[in-house]
Amino acid sequence: MNRAVLPALLPGLLLAALLTGCSDPTSRPTPGPVTRHETTAAPSSSAGPTRSSPFVPSGARAHVASWHLPYAVAREAAVQTTGTSATLAGGLLSGDETTGRALRLDLASGHSRPLRPLLVPVHDTAAGLVAGNPTVVGGGNTSEQSVVQTWENQAWHRVGRLPTTRSDLSLVEWHRHAFAIGGYDGTSEPTAILRVSRGVAQPVGALIHGVRYAATARVGSSVFVFGGEDAGREADTIQRVDLATGGVQPAGHLPVPLGHAMAATVGGRILVMGGRVTPSLPTDAMWWFDPTTGRFHRAGHLPSPLSDAAVASYRRRIWLLGGETPTVTDSVTVVGLR
Repeated sequence: MNRAVLPALLPGLLLAALLTGCSDPTSRPTPGPVTRHETTAAPSSSAGPTRSSPFVPSGARAHVASWHLPYAVAREAAVQTTGTSATLAGGLLSGDETTGRALRLDLASGHSRPLRPLLVPVHDTAAGLVAGNPTVVGGGNTSEQSVVQTWENQAWHRVGRLPTTRSDLSLVEWHRHAFAIGGYDGTSEPTAILRVSRGVAQPVGALIHGVRYAATARVGSSVFVFGGEDAGREADTIQRVDLATGGVQPAGHLPVPLGHAMAATVGGRILVMGGRVTPSLPTDAMWWFDPTTGRFHRAGHLPSPLSDAAVASYRRRIWLLGGETPTVTDSVTVVGLR
């Protein structure tokens, strides 16, 4: 929940962007020292089960959608309910204002309708389906929160609390449960992985090291935790969480340190998008990650550097909703896959 330091960092961000050419759409340098087109994150034994067929990265073409969100927002919660229908709740508005606004969004058309607001406004939050209901877990406003809020009977309800406060976290769904991973409790990055049921959050495992603002994606029962911030610096580590056993293993390294990024699973592969290579320098790079070998492959670029957007996907499209460019935006980026 380090949004408050962004104004102080903005001059450095603009200077870094000018030095690296990020503002020049015809010049797209790869952030960090990595220049090779393929990099190995880890042996397949630590990245997941092996398979015989080779990984063939497909094209990923990103563009800005013709429609916009009703308001500029970042660090909000997004829950996909059915097909192209998603619920957005909370987030950070322009001017560092935490909101409780919520809406139902049709990703195909951009049409939206407002919902009743959250009972507790939060940003740096996460959400998923718990027992079939959109559920927002933790987050922050003036301080970190532990509240669990569920949408049911056309209203939000407080249905429980986490064992401790937690913002900057991820939530993944598996077997009608949601699992809270990573985050920040106000003083440190907790390692406990929590299984969230209605009104109950139970520890089921622990990360090797705590991270906040990590990108996460699930393949089967395995969740890959990409980078994140650790002690105020972007991390390049990958951790693999086995939701069936609670076990956690190291799964290699990212091509560059990365926090505040977005990730989505597509056909057994994971696309890692955008984020920040330092706390003040966003990136537009996209990478394919093969969970079976731990290898990364370049996947192109977003239209512009982007971090902290909500993610939704359906079939061969991924939507990045709002986010920071570094200012909070109402734009929607669509990534089409071939």
